Amino acid sequence: MTWCLMAFCLLCAGCGVSSVSLPSSTGIAGRIQAPAGGSIEHTVVYAYRNADSGLRGPADFAAPVDEQGDYFLDLVEGRYFLVARRRSAPGQDEGPPRPGDVWAMHPRNPLEVREGRITEADFQLPRSAHREAVAAFARSDTALRGQLIDDNGSPLEGVVVLAYRSEEARGKPDHLSRATGPDGRFVLYLSQGGRYCLLVRDQGRGRPGTADLYRFAEESEPFCPSLSTGREKDLGTLILRGRQ
Repeated sequence: MTWCLMAFCLLCAGCGVSSVSLPSSTGIAGRIQAPAGGSIEHTVVYAYRNADSGLRGPADFAAPVDEQGDYFLDLVEGRYFLVARRRSAPGQDEGPPRPGDVWAMHPRNPLEVREGRITEADFQLPRSAHREAVAAFARSDTALRGQLIDDNGSPLEGVVVLAYRSEEARGKPDHLSRATGPDGRFVLYLSQGGRYCLLVRDQGRGRPGTADLYRFAEESEPFCPSLSTGREKDLGTLILRGRQ
């Protein structure tokens, strides 16, 4: 038993875990599936208590994946966001993503863990690295939704909604939605409740410039709706009056 614990600790070295223990009856267990022709070597599953960090950086808990692709996260009761990361080379458990690294976010995030129960959560690793921010579109039970139309009443396609905790609404947003489809509808998933100031921009990357942004009709001040954690709020139809 002592040897097993030492081996488990060595495997977790560099995972950013505050403590390591042998599997108990409370936690999350599952299997990582590699893509065709791929590998699960150097894969670690990380658990975050919330998505405020963008599911990046040191996690609250972590567990290495064994040769069969199985893992076990020894946790306490609560809700967790899970990410599986496969590094392209050993000894690179920390630091920013490198060429060849891949990750998979669990589609049912956040996962509920109850005392004395094992929650099952399998992953399918992609063939190549994702290009989108890992937590940008993480599903949660807290969200804003609505429809964006222009001042002619036509749905706005291909725009994204940005959410900021600060009224200044500058720099990198705290959350953003996927680009709207032909119907102009969006869902903006949030890590927790609160007051969020919204901007709308053309789909694209980098810091939004003045020419990229739309403004909400009849809103001289920042549009900052509020909601509670664990709730969804429908903002209805929002009219945008061209670019700023």
